Amino acid sequence: MKVERATFEKVKDAQLELIFDHIERLIEQKETISAKSRRTYFNLLATALLGEGSSLKFIFEYKGNIYDLGPLPIFMRKMAYFKDTEDKTQEVKLKGKPTEVPIGVLWESLRENLYIPMDQALKVALKSSAELLTHERSGLEFNPDNGEDDGT
Repeated sequence: MKVERATFEKVKDAQLELIFDHIERLIEQKETISAKSRRTYFNLLATALLGEGSSLKFIFEYKGNIYDLGPLPIFMRKMAYFKDTEDKTQEVKLKGKPTEVPIGVLWESLRENLYIPMDQALKVALKSSAELLTHERSGLEFNPDNGEDDGT
């Protein structure tokens, strides 16, 4: 397994792909994630969020009420296993009561819940990128042999 530094560019690109190439499409098409796309979804979540948001709850607003669907990281991964239904709904427990909710509404809510952890991940990645840049610069600045022959 190859581990790469989570640079600002990598995290930003993963966030853009997650939101615009996947979640926006899932909202528009009112679809679930296919079995063959789950690995991509999980990888994008890992890179786009860098583990941020673990203390956040998945807050869901539906029909004028606000619900806490549990820890954000757990619910967003559970969404990868929703099964496609004819009526494009998923059964979700809202205050302990099983309720049919349109899948597009759940994806919209996920998108809204990702703003804070995505911002936090970008801040972490920016620090990582700055450290990398500083490390690279110091490596370039240190040159004990400038290639000139001093005659010794």
